[in-house]
Amino acid sequence: MNVRDINEQVKNRNMHYTLFIPFRNVCFVPDQYCALLDKAHTLAQEGHLVDIIYCDGKILNTCFYNLHQNKRVCKGCKRFSEYLIRQLPVSPNIHFHTTDEFISPDIDFSAFKSLQYHSIKDIKKLEYKHAKIGYAALSDYLSQSRNLFPCIDDDFRAFFNPVLLAAAKVTECALGVISQLKPDIIGVFNSRTVYSRPVVDLCKHNHIQFIAFEAGFDTNNTILRKEFINSEVHDIYTNTKMINDLWDSSKLPLEDKIKTASNFFVRKRGNIASADKVYTGNQINGLLPENWDKTKHNIVIFNSSEDEIASLGEEYDQMNLFPSQYQGVKYIFNQFKDNQDIHFYLRIHPNLKDIPYAYHKKLYDFNIFKNVTIIPGDSPISTYALMDHADKIITFGSSTGSEANFAGKPVILLGCSLYRFLDVAYIANSTEELNKLILDFDLPAKDKLGALKWAYYAMNDEFERIKLFSDHRKKRLNIFNNSLTLTKTKVTGKWWSQYIILLYEILGKYAWMKSDLSFPTKEQAIEELEM
Repeated sequence: MNVRDINEQVKNRNMHYTLFIPFRNVCFVPDQYCALLDKAHTLAQEGHLVDIIYCDGKILNTCFYNLHQNKRVCKGCKRFSEYLIRQLPVSPNIHFHTTDEFISPDIDFSAFKSLQYHSIKDIKKLEYKHAKIGYAALSDYLSQSRNLFPCIDDDFRAFFNPVLLAAAKVTECALGVISQLKPDIIGVFNSRTVYSRPVVDLCKHNHIQFIAFEAGFDTNNTILRKEFINSEVHDIYTNTKMINDLWDSSKLPLEDKIKTASNFFVRKRGNIASADKVYTGNQINGLLPENWDKTKHNIVIFNSSEDEIASLGEEYDQMNLFPSQYQGVKYIFNQFKDNQDIHFYLRIHPNLKDIPYAYHKKLYDFNIFKNVTIIPGDSPISTYALMDHADKIITFGSSTGSEANFAGKPVILLGCSLYRFLDVAYIANSTEELNKLILDFDLPAKDKLGALKWAYYAMNDEFERIKLFSDHRKKRLNIFNNSLTLTKTKVTGKWWSQYIILLYEILGKYAWMKSDLSFPTKEQAIEELEM
């Protein structure tokens, strides 16, 4: 069932919705609260019954920004969420419930204190009452620590077991909601974290319709609301269908769609925020490595922030040609180390520049190969100069693959990406296929249509706007040498509200939760990484 089917269904009769307002896992991030509160307001105006579930910090007291159960952080987050909730117009169709209403205090969670597992694979297998709590907890941990291959020891378990416990409590809350409220449709924001993954898993198991909401972006880079019907927001097949449907159903003339999509790529090259952070701001336009030799067959490899996709699910794991990007580049460099007609340039993603872990640091060891040049994440060498002068591009799923296709370059994809099924890149499903693609010096570029569709999906004016709250734009501030990413948000009709919301964000991210982001930093030995 797609968005149109749901909308047609709700026109015919009043529906019962239950919306899980993001729990403190995304504390002090207003756009995620606002997207669901605004949706609740719209649904209530249409005559639907809406139950809103929010966290009060009593039974569920471990979360993304409060992994150590700090009461000060919890109190600040609760005040912020309640401030946003108070901006919702009173309606007889909207009812509020706290999480503790649905979690019985008699449930025995003691097993989570001594839960045993010995690897990331073990964690991913952990389930609780049909909810994949291992994936959910791992998502939260990786988002905070960025330690892709943590050492699974007693210290790690002492930290991680409370996160698994939080996922189990969310599971119990969702089970209580399903049995007591009996909603027709359940809504969550995102679908991979502790506060949302268990809800989605239980909806699937119990055959309950659900909507996973996510942020989209218009042509001014203002946040919109995407709706994923009965699907996780990162599902490749769902996104592929939505990308094609949006392109095909748009009422804009073809030339206008192409103009909008092309402008996305122009903005990226101009270091203008376009549905993501700007990662190339410190690079020098046109700058190439000093050893660039145009007589060689130059292949540029763009790696990505692997930790951002490591916990998205089995679908992503299965589509990767190599178990890790480190192993992927190691294979390529070893396989072609004696081929001096080819030179490889590994452009390390700028988002990895401060990552101290081996999956990043060990990449620099590959400079021992004569036909390999490693370009650090903070290097001023231009990503787009590399792209424009390369004979071929290899990615593991980075958006640079789509950008390179738009630039007219042949692209080889070794991992999972939203453009995987858009015919943007050559898919290497085996090392034999990869070897042939690398050695084909006449490999043609794919058609640009897939890249245009992908770009139009990434930034357009067709997704639903958040009306009750406005001006959702990401802003970066430097406060006492701390760089904070904040969301400019104001309640429609209340100009002063933007300053109240900014104050909550600054206090939350700088003062209240700054000291609570400690986590295990030990990692596996590089020998284990290579297994």
